[in-house]
Amino acid sequence: MTNIPLIDCQKVSSSPRLSENRISQAQKTLGSNVVQRILCFALYLQGVNRKAIAQLLSIPLETAKSIIKAVNRDGLEALEDRRRRFSTFLPRVQPEPVSITLRDEEDHVVVDLGVGDRSLKLSRRDPLQLKIVLLSMLNNGLLLKRDVAEAIKLTASHTATLARRLNEEGARSLVDRRQGQKQEYRVPAPVKAELVQQFAVDIITSGQTSGSKISTELKERCNISLPARTVRHHLAQMGLREIKQSLPQLLAGVKKTSGNYSST
Repeated sequence: MTNIPLIDCQKVSSSPRLSENRISQAQKTLGSNVVQRILCFALYLQGVNRKAIAQLLSIPLETAKSIIKAVNRDGLEALEDRRRRFSTFLPRVQPEPVSITLRDEEDHVVVDLGVGDRSLKLSRRDPLQLKIVLLSMLNNGLLLKRDVAEAIKLTASHTATLARRLNEEGARSLVDRRQGQKQEYRVPAPVKAELVQQFAVDIITSGQTSGSKISTELKERCNISLPARTVRHHLAQMGLREIKQSLPQLLAGVKKTSGNYSST
């Protein structure tokens, strides 16, 4: 600790006029009460007894004692006007950031903002809005990736990919991909007819088929490009998967019956 030399004010020249001007200026900046406390404690540091300090500043002795005690106990904060909301002497303490959490509530995801009862309720019936809001909060550091992934029912890696896409391309990137997937599933009636026909041929000839097999066969036979997942989607939509086992049996039964009729 640095030693501060004792100051003998008796040997220091001073100007009453300058003192008056300086105190007046300080009162405008700091306030009269603050200046009074500073002078009180400064005189105390100079070794002036408390009674003399009270007389010099024209304040009650107990007030002088209280000021000195408060500064020794609380430091700079005690010099200020306690009616102020924030200290102007000390650096303002930054409050701890609030924790934002997610919770499920029926068919909604509730974003608890951590401030009183303020929250944001997002409907699961609008998954696009849910993703955009939660991914935006993730990109801004307001939510954790694992919490967002759990809320939108995706893996952490897929969530990170969507968040990056949203940040780089905007909300339209999510909308376009959703619409593109729907467009892919739209298959005109003639193509559906070829799909059903190829399905039937495969089952009759080999007793089995698959989305990738039909996709390849349609490309080779009809020059129709239909992704395997789209084929599987329409097979399921039309209930064709349910007759993969029964169709060969039904065909065999029909052939047997036809053969019996022919022999009679």
